[in-house]
Amino acid sequence: MTPVAGAATAVRRWFTVAILLLAAAAAGYVVAPYLAPPAVGSGPVSVGLKVGDRPPNFTLTTVTGHRLTLWSLTGHAVWVNFWATWCVWCKAEMPAMESIYRQEHGRIDIVGVDVQESPPAVAAFLAAHHITYPVVLDTTGIVATRYDVTGLPKSIFIAPDGRITAVVTGSLLSAQGMEPDVRQAISGG
Repeated sequence: MTPVAGAATAVRRWFTVAILLLAAAAAGYVVAPYLAPPAVGSGPVSVGLKVGDRPPNFTLTTVTGHRLTLWSLTGHAVWVNFWATWCVWCKAEMPAMESIYRQEHGRIDIVGVDVQESPPAVAAFLAAHHITYPVVLDTTGIVATRYDVTGLPKSIFIAPDGRITAVVTGSLLSAQGMEPDVRQAISGG
């Protein structure tokens, strides 16, 4: 084998190894959100969107520029609410959500997930409507797709152990209508 042929073989091997490493890394990136650590105080939990599942993880940026990771909230009850500024039913439920956020602050974390809108538009809307709970921006819609959001609003209630306690598609218009799902999440189901 000539030195040139030997070098070409080495480059092909290196290239093959590099491609395999990149493929493995990409597979890990795609699969990682679906591999849930065990819920607090229990055995393994499947990742999914049904009651009893651990919801898929996400990391998004808030309107104020902070990064929020859903699974970092494990240990707290959480209410994830998908919405948009143009959604009439979303707007209708937000004052009651804000009221619950203020009353139950420290007992349940509310995370609004705005779907595919510009940060300035969302920030202006939140300021005009006096919404103070954290809102993250799903500017690409990938998290909404992962959560099978086909209509707005959609709410996912999560117990402190990380398991889903309720999934509600559609508006919860009053604090009284929201209270059962909030209490169930806080109590752990």
